[in-house]
Amino acid sequence: MRITYSDGVFEELVNLSAFIAQGSEPAANDFLNACDAAFKLLAEQPLIGTHKHFDNSDLAEVRMWRVKGFSSYLIFYIPTKDGIYVLHVIHSAQDYNRVFEDE
Repeated sequence: MRITYSDGVFEELVNLSAFIAQGSEPAANDFLNACDAAFKLLAEQPLIGTHKHFDNSDLAEVRMWRVKGFSSYLIFYIPTKDGIYVLHVIHSAQDYNRVFEDE
């Protein structure tokens, strides 16, 4: 299974892990490991995430998944023929509709 990432995903992961590290560096490392595990699970079972609806037809296939052990963090992705394409990883307090406005 293949996992591909949009241009901003790694920056989002760095920023989120840096925020978590302010409270606990081991937790930040656990977060990154949990994201990696989630990406692999989603690549193997791409339809398990919750389908999200956006007005933009380019986003018709977007799904969402919570990071295990870090349920306030959301992965947005699109299933592909051979895995997933990760669009964003954000905190649930963030307005994800706004994040997708520029997509």
